[in-house]
Amino acid sequence: MSSFRSFSLSVSLLVSVLSTATAGRAQTAAPATVNKLDAFVVSAGPDPKTAFDLAQGTSVLAGDELRRLAQATLGETLSATPGVSSTYYGPGASRPVIRGLGGDRVRVLDNGVGALDASNVSPDHNTALEPLFASRIEVLRGPSTLLYGSSAVGGAVNVIDNTIPDTPPNGSAHGTAEVRVGGAGRERAALVSAGGGARGFAVHLNALAQRTDDLAVPGVARSDADAPRNQPRGALPGSATETSSVAAGVSGFWSTGRAGAALTRYETRYGVPTGDDPATSIKMTQTRADLAGETTAAFGPFRGAKARIGLGDYTHAELSGGTTTNTTFFNKAAEGRLELPHVAIGALTGLVGAQAARSDFAAEGEEVVTPAALTESAAVFALEEFKASDALSLQFGARGEFQRIRLGELDAALPAVRGYAARSGQRRNSTGASASIGAVFYPVKDWSVALSLARTTRLPTAQELFSNGPHGGTAAYEIGTSGLGRERSLGVDLSVRRRTGFVTGALGVFANRFAGYIYQEELPAGAIPAANNPDGLTPYQFVARDARFRGAEAELLFHLLEEKGRRVHLELTADTVRAEQTATGEPLPRIPPRRYGGRLTYDDGTWRLGVEGRRTEAQARVAVGEATTDGYALLNADASYTLAARRVRWEFFLRGHNLANTVAREHASFLKAFAPLPGRSLGGGVRMTF
Repeated sequence: MSSFRSFSLSVSLLVSVLSTATAGRAQTAAPATVNKLDAFVVSAGPDPKTAFDLAQGTSVLAGDELRRLAQATLGETLSATPGVSSTYYGPGASRPVIRGLGGDRVRVLDNGVGALDASNVSPDHNTALEPLFASRIEVLRGPSTLLYGSSAVGGAVNVIDNTIPDTPPNGSAHGTAEVRVGGAGRERAALVSAGGGARGFAVHLNALAQRTDDLAVPGVARSDADAPRNQPRGALPGSATETSSVAAGVSGFWSTGRAGAALTRYETRYGVPTGDDPATSIKMTQTRADLAGETTAAFGPFRGAKARIGLGDYTHAELSGGTTTNTTFFNKAAEGRLELPHVAIGALTGLVGAQAARSDFAAEGEEVVTPAALTESAAVFALEEFKASDALSLQFGARGEFQRIRLGELDAALPAVRGYAARSGQRRNSTGASASIGAVFYPVKDWSVALSLARTTRLPTAQELFSNGPHGGTAAYEIGTSGLGRERSLGVDLSVRRRTGFVTGALGVFANRFAGYIYQEELPAGAIPAANNPDGLTPYQFVARDARFRGAEAELLFHLLEEKGRRVHLELTADTVRAEQTATGEPLPRIPPRRYGGRLTYDDGTWRLGVEGRRTEAQARVAVGEATTDGYALLNADASYTLAARRVRWEFFLRGHNLANTVAREHASFLKAFAPLPGRSLGGGVRMTF
């Protein structure tokens, strides 16, 4: 409690100091400079709104910032964003954790619909999308993200790559080609993202090939008690990766709308650095088709319509020694959504919509944790805004959802899976309702205060209900609980924002109470008979406990120098979250510790130079059976040089990471004792934009 109070007090003091110290200085020393709070967020409703005008916390990565931060996995790409950490499972797999919530509580979206993979099933499953193709990534924090499902109680991450072109062609080609080398994994990567078109038709192509070697780390990788004495120094064995991806899309445009389609093939093979001998690796493939359409022609009470459908065929094979297949996962999934923005009713604007999804999941092999399950869901939702006055805007959301899970029923197109013929075909039907209300108040020009309150219901997944078996990827024997009920939460989010002046940015606090929060609780060592658990894996069971989350986030930008063609900015960020069982006060597992950092950037349009330091505190508040994690500090630097020649823009870049070669372990990772974060590295490349 003391750490949370001290952080909150620091935030309050900082607000007071900045409000006083900058009120006069912004008028005399620096021009009014708009920061990224004015970035439009297309994932938040019928009409794009800026982050400044939303009731919920939002971050947008785009442009130079996204290119600097983009990595091979989504979790690591976003890990420096306030409120967002990573499940880091080595360089091959990583998913975002938002405000201490991960897994099925964070919706990962590919251009507005689900990723259609199995990344929410286990942390060793990577997301089947490529961050290096993204033109922007939008992070919506908190439980009020009702457009995308009850599982977005932690937030939603929408990766937008424009594979299906959404703007009419202008008759010329455009795109980016990039080569990257070096880094802690000695990366070799080449990618191209290009498009063009004429006469109302546009095409787009993405292609990537990437390879890395075993990761360079400080000292030895394993820190657990069973680590062998003769560990190799300076390397993380079994962490090499190889990825290829290609996508092609086409759109047709007319005066009142557009329609398009895309086909994507994603393949990756990456090591799971658990220290096992023989080593474990994962071979993952997904073939995906997407359809999208939009019309701005009014009909009935609606002023248009937008629809998106995704179809995915996913396979994930876990290999031992690089050749022997232990377990294979299959998922044939589909998701579609329809949004209907209605005509204004006085000062009320908004949309209604519907969403449907289907996941046919199965597995075969030695480590079948979850039985074959067909999960189907349908939902209706609404998002409304009432403009009460120039100084006050009210935002409302509601969602009703139905889910059906059927065990032992397979799609005929899936290969036969051994061992499921005798299963009963058990069914589980669930319904849930969620609602949110938010207010954005503008006390003075260029300041906003946002408050949101959300009541959400998350329906348990097949993995939480019916798992029963060994899972080598997490070194756990996982047991579901079929009697789990709905997970209900009540969340509040308050933030203060300033978008112009010497200091811009946002400060926020949040709290979330759960009734029946579902998580994996460690069981006594002998809970599973040795005959069923011959490898002695740690047993975990999905249980439901009342819980509470509280935290705060800060993101401030000091405009130290704002001249024509030259800028110097200092960015300060911080976040903290505290999570515990309500009844006992016992900490919940794998909750990220407090973090803070700063970055100094110089940019004159030709040279862009940056240096940053990030501090992650130790995490000593741990659940029963969970190990503590030491704190660490990372020092990074980067430089880029831009050269424009006719229609081509060349950018040469260098990036240094963990320059002090500090041992750093991600507390939220199941592999923290086996896989530290990368050591000292230098990488670079060249990017051509035309």
